Amino acid sequence: MKVGVVLGTGHGEKGTTGAVVDDLLTRMRQRTDVELDLVRTDELTLGPSCPACLACMTAGEQACPNSDNAAPARAVMDAADLVIFATPVHSFTLSATMKRFVDHFAYLIHRPRYFGTPAVLVSTAAGAGHDAALGYLKTAIRRWGFHTVAELGVNGPGLEKAPYRAKVDRALDEIASTAVQAVRDGGEPTPTTSDLIGFRVARLLVESGRDDGPVDAAYWDERGWFDADWFTDAKVPRVANTVAGFVEGRIRKGIANGSAKPYRG
Repeated sequence: MKVGVVLGTGHGEKGTTGAVVDDLLTRMRQRTDVELDLVRTDELTLGPSCPACLACMTAGEQACPNSDNAAPARAVMDAADLVIFATPVHSFTLSATMKRFVDHFAYLIHRPRYFGTPAVLVSTAAGAGHDAALGYLKTAIRRWGFHTVAELGVNGPGLEKAPYRAKVDRALDEIASTAVQAVRDGGEPTPTTSDLIGFRVARLLVESGRDDGPVDAAYWDERGWFDADWFTDAKVPRVANTVAGFVEGRIRKGIANGSAKPYRG
């Protein structure tokens, strides 16, 4: 079983986040053979931020000025049977280098490829913020094709307390079993209403940008997605698909008429 780890902390494997991931891997190794491939986001040299030039979408990912530096992370995800994405919580969200990593793979929202690959999300914090950090990661990587099978948010200082440590250990045991079983089972889960809306919004973006982004359109054409209801042959729930179609219609109308409203909270 090939496990990829994207570790979004400057403390590496010796920090709290790295230690929790290591504890999870130890438990997974008790259940199956694990071949590990790890990338540290702090070592990717992606610059202060994504340049937001959109070259990855309009001309292909190789056109990104940081393409070579992002390549090791792409290789880890491409080869993995399961990927663990792990980040500390910084100011109620994920770390800056993990965010930079996500930004540099924005083209995967338009050209997703990881359907059928399960993911486990891990965060650690001195206080709160797990919901925001893990929620963002879950949404982002789902748009790339991954499906999250387990999440764990751990309070670092709490690990010094035996009762809390015991709860974390039980959670790690459960997640290790879930992760291994997810790889053995394989397949892609039934898409949710949110998934189907995301599919239709992505299709709308690619359709409307066909002239400016022929790379995206060619990718969709090759896979027949313009005429599909979902990215894979997983069963599409009828009611959820109807709701997604209604939302798509409203979006199309808002764009065509200029009647869409700015977000006001």
